[in-house]
Amino acid sequence: MFHAITLTVFVFSFLTWSYVVLIQVTHPEWLDAPFSHLAFPPFDWRLDDVGMMAFALAATGFLLWQIERKDR
Repeated sequence: MFHAITLTVFVFSFLTWSYVVLIQVTHPEWLDAPFSHLAFPPFDWRLDDVGMMAFALAATGFLLWQIERKDR
C-alpha cells in the first residue's frame, strides 16, 4: 500500500508542477491568480505557491518511492 501512495503522490504532484510550469511559460501574468475559483484553502492559494508545493511533494514522493522499491 505504501508503494501505491508514494507513486500516486509523485505522479500527481509532478503533473501539477508541470501544469504550473506550462502556465509560467505561456501566460506568466496568471501566476498571481488563485489555483482554482473555489474560495477555500488549498484551492485559493496562488498558482506559483501551488507549483512550489507540488515540486516539493513530487521530490519527496519520488524519494520515498525509490526507498520503498529498494527495500522490496
